[in-house]
Parts: sequence; C-alpha cells; structure tokens
Amino acid sequence: MKIIRKAASAGMWAFGRVLPIQKNKIVISSYYGRGYGDNSKAIVEELLKRKCDLDIVWMVNDDAAAKTLPPGVRPARNTLWNRIYELCTAKVWIDNCRKGARVKKSGQWYLQTWHGFALKRIEKDAAASLPADYAQYAGRDSAQTDLIVSNSALMTKIYKESFWYSGEVLEFGSPRNDIFFAPEENVKEKVRTALGVPEGYSMVLYAPTFRADGSMDAYAVNYARLQRALGQRFGGQWVVLIRLHPNVMSKAKDLDIDGINTIDATRYDDMQELLAASDVVISDYSSLMFDFGLTKRPCFQFATDIAAYEKDRNFYFPLSKMPFPLAESNNALESAIQNWKQEEAGSAWDAFCAEFGICEDGKASAHCADWILEKMKG
Repeated sequence: MKIIRKAASAGMWAFGRVLPIQKNKIVISSYYGRGYGDNSKAIVEELLKRKCDLDIVWMVNDDAAAKTLPPGVRPARNTLWNRIYELCTAKVWIDNCRKGARVKKSGQWYLQTWHGFALKRIEKDAAASLPADYAQYAGRDSAQTDLIVSNSALMTKIYKESFWYSGEVLEFGSPRNDIFFAPEENVKEKVRTALGVPEGYSMVLYAPTFRADGSMDAYAVNYARLQRALGQRFGGQWVVLIRLHPNVMSKAKDLDIDGINTIDATRYDDMQELLAASDVVISDYSSLMFDFGLTKRPCFQFATDIAAYEKDRNFYFPLSKMPFPLAESNNALESAIQNWKQEEAGSAWDAFCAEFGICEDGKASAHCADWILEKMKG
C-alpha cells in the first residue's frame, strides 16, 4: 500500500506540473490545515481590506476549520489531490510550517512566515530531536522558499544558519502581532462570548508548550491558588483559560477543568485574539510569551521540568535572560504574582527587545501584502 500511495502521489504531482498558474490565486496553509489564525490570517485581513480581485484559498482539515473563514476566503479540504491541485495552480503560497510540496514552478512565489520567536532550539539546532528524514524534507521546502519574514535579529540569524535556507530574510515583524498595536475593539468580548466567560471576570491564559513524549505531567498549575493570588494582587474575580499546544490538543479532554472557573480554550483557532483579550498570561517555554510581551501586561513563566526540557530541546539563551518572572512551583508562582511591579516588568521587556533586536511595529501585514501584490503583477 505504501508503494501504491507513493506512486499515486508522484503521478498527481506530475500532472500538477502541466496545470496553468492562476495569476490571482493565493494558497495558504496554517499549521497543516487548521483554521483562520496566526500570521496568515493577519496577511489575509490586510489583503481583504485592499479589495483586490484575488482567489484566496485556505487549506482546512475539517468543517470546523472551514467555518472560521471569512467571506472572501475559500476553504479547500486538505486532501492529497486538493493540496496538489491548489498549490500547482497558485501564483503565491503562504505557510507558517513546512509544506512538503514536490513541485514549485517558475512564476510561483512562496512566502514563509514561521510561527514565533524561538526560545527552544528548532530545526537544524534541534536535529537530534527530529525525525531522521526531516532534514531532507525541510531542505526541499527551504529551497522553494522565496522570502522568510523575521521579527528580530535573533530570528534572522536562526533562519539563515539553521533552516537549510540561503534566500532572502526581511525583518518586517510578525503579521500576527500587528493586533497588539491596533487591537480590535471587540476582541475581548468576542473571546468572552465564544468561551462563555462571565461578564466582569478578568481572564488569565495558561498555555504551556508540548513535551516530546506527549506527557502532561508538567502542566501542574494549581488553578484555585492562581485565581486567589491574581485576585489579591490585581483585584476582581478571575477565570483561567487553558490552551494546549496543537501537538497535544487531542488530550484537552483529559484536563481537570469545570468549564466555569476554568475553561478549555484549546479549540479557539486564533491564539493572538486569546492573547489580546487576556489580562495575564502564564506559559513555560512557548514563543507566545514574546508576543504577549508587546502588551506589557503581566506574564509569568511556570516551568517544573527545566532540566529535562534542556536535555530534549535546550534553549537559545539562558532562562535567566527571560524578561518574565520564572516560577518552578506553585509557591513560587504565587510569590511572583504578589511581587509583580509594572515599572520593573516594562524595563525588563525593553532591555530584552534591545538585546535580541525585536523589531515589531504593527506594520508587518502591510509589508507582506505589498510583497505579495508586487509578485502577482509579474
């Protein structure tokens, strides 16, 4: 069966070579078929505002993902033939992960946004943790890429040295982070309504990253103590939103939550809307902290397995350089919340941005849209 599937795939890609390119067509994949979110959403929103005559196609894994798309964006089911057909007939590709395309024709353009500022080591720098055939797969993807957009001097260095990539990198910023510079007026109410958060409650988002073995043992925040500490330090009543990483989202059903004081937000497609709506964020090693840092709201790092994680992925810089308080236990997390000071936190964030060359300015989506439309004219 593997041989048959491989032969069928090769035949379809061969047919795709002769299909004509549609000059107004853009095909997008986000996290291998998830719904409307991340960097691609922000770029599409900018393109839609410009009212260009475009056929914008979003690859989706299921009907739920398709329902997240706005008017002007066409869903296409992420099956092998659909993926080949849409990619082979598009003028521009946009992705935030590797895509594995076998064919990219002359006259097609590929914009790679990736998906976040890196704390944990990635790609070539984490080769020991990657599948044996990943380097070949990633190398093919990078060879097809025409532009990677970066949000910092650090990420530019990583893209050039660790992505098997020799093409252009431009420091536009992260399109998904434009929301923090001109937030939607209704984003808090949108999230509150979608997740059933009671009116008047503040929201703390707990969003840990995944572990290589799929374990959830490190997700050990005591929600009751967290809510009490936040109420004592910042006042009011608090709801905890828990969002698992896409790699382990199927385990959300195993979370110990009540749906009232603690709410599962794993299926909410747009992480940036969750961040924009949240009053406080807690994570461990996820890049989302560096997105939320732009708001200068309270952000805390809760990590109980640092030594084990270092052995698996390690970090690009010591955790001591992080601009967010680090807690390795619930006692330490409670103390960090009680002792959080706005001025100190702001100074730590500004110093971090200066050291690693973070270059977010809220215009990344516009820069990407300009690049795309310029290529589509060619």
